[in-house]
Amino acid sequence: MKRKETSRWRREQEERKKHQNLRMIKPILMVIFSILLLGIGWQIFAAFRHSLWDGQNRINLVLNIDPISIVSFDPDSQTINSLLIPNGTYIETAREHGPYRIEKIYSLGELEEGGMELLSASLETYFGLPIDGWIAADEGWKKPEGTKSFLSGLVILAFKDKSLTNLGRWDLVRLWLIVNQTRGHKIETVNLGETTVAEKFALPDGTQASKIDQQRISRIISRLFTDQRICQENLAIAIMNAGTETGLAAKAARLIINIGGRLIEIGDWPEELENCQVKTVKKNYTSKKLSQVFGCQETTDLEKGAKWDLLIILTGENW
Repeated sequence: MKRKETSRWRREQEERKKHQNLRMIKPILMVIFSILLLGIGWQIFAAFRHSLWDGQNRINLVLNIDPISIVSFDPDSQTINSLLIPNGTYIETAREHGPYRIEKIYSLGELEEGGMELLSASLETYFGLPIDGWIAADEGWKKPEGTKSFLSGLVILAFKDKSLTNLGRWDLVRLWLIVNQTRGHKIETVNLGETTVAEKFALPDGTQASKIDQQRISRIISRLFTDQRICQENLAIAIMNAGTETGLAAKAARLIINIGGRLIEIGDWPEELENCQVKTVKKNYTSKKLSQVFGCQETTDLEKGAKWDLLIILTGENW
């Protein structure tokens, strides 16, 4: 009897220890689970916080590949338009670096503020269209055949290596979805080397290069990169130069017209300003978009009854 009671007592003690261990383990597991949830939640929040794009409106990207390309994704019309710029094309670089072969601008920028930043700024001002972001391909990446496969592969590459883009991961996920949802007949690609826009000329060393006809290129840019929301709002826009750079307003006016803006006045602003401004009566898509493009402060202090719906005053500091 004593042996039986002893063995039963031992079993009861062992059961109690198991229950005690479980009671101790459960809170620890809950803490670990909570930490994991917080980590996942933080990653999702960070992905949204670093997003450059709302996923609803047109976005224009520079692709640092061979050849360098500008690609526009429009979720509303579910279209993808690409402009291919052949190697050997000379364009004026931003920040007064003068004319350079387009494939050399990235290397030039790497000596200073950043290769993709200089390349994007140069393409934006030279071609007169807003550049919202960029993706680069690392050395050795093999370009897949077909536009959709190529774009999808490049987005995946950038998702794996964030140093290849300034876009957030959530931006890249949305881009990948758009690429794979867009039908083939809604993808248009224009190679400037196959048009009359690119004019070939000989360099002193006998090699061939190309230059762009600025008047002809504007027609192609308008066709490929017009922002339909700006067209729909159809606001009367005035742009004024309050800076010291000659032709600043004219350069900005070309961009506005290229993406579908209705420009009614261009001129000089009589007062000096520290920062550029985009003035409107009520905030709208056009004012938000152009304030981002030119790096301006968006305000709603434009007088009601003014002859413009939107007044842009540039200083040359940010654009």
